Amino acid sequence: MSFDRLAPYYRLMERVLAGGKLQRCRLAWLSEVRHSRHALLAGEGHGRFLAGCVRRLPETHFTYVDASRAMLEQARQSWLNAGGRVEQVAFVHAALPEWSPPAAAFDLIVTNFFLDCFPPTELAQVIAKLSEAAAPGAHWLVSDFRVPQRGWLRLRAQLILASAYAFFRIATKLPASRLTAPDDFLRRHGFQLLGRRVSEWGLLYADQWQLVKSAVSQL
Repeated sequence: MSFDRLAPYYRLMERVLAGGKLQRCRLAWLSEVRHSRHALLAGEGHGRFLAGCVRRLPETHFTYVDASRAMLEQARQSWLNAGGRVEQVAFVHAALPEWSPPAAAFDLIVTNFFLDCFPPTELAQVIAKLSEAAAPGAHWLVSDFRVPQRGWLRLRAQLILASAYAFFRIATKLPASRLTAPDDFLRRHGFQLLGRRVSEWGLLYADQWQLVKSAVSQL
């Protein structure tokens, strides 16, 4: 999977197809985690969310991980253009689930429109790896797509997502072919859902999770 080919066009694609809807979703819970000091941002791509953190999380140190060098460079430039300090972000070129983060090092984990890239088995591995990085009481922000349970809203979401997966599988060799909800995997690793905000007729959601107990204690 590589988003390098799409990197020069990705920001424009998002603005044309979604306007500010995805960014509002990304930022939905940011005010709730303003006291975070060490944040791990995984698969954040072009850095639009990171730029939104400049004024909202001025004291936070970020570790920014992405498998695309081109996306990392865009994120770095977005951060600097927004007035962010160079020393405040560590940019890491690495792919999950192969990359291993430092254990219990982060009080905030963020995965925006990233977990939908993985099929179930790989998604379980990615969440397991990121869970190892969570400090006690850490928050995990997730924003992504969803499929409503019934009616025309469900059909609408299915059509949109089928088209998106078909495109990204061709353009980036995306390993997933359908959406897998991360909820069960997060609970398995000790995270509890604190809040969910749904938008765009049920197509988008923004979650706030918190680590309440270790995975070992649940066995």
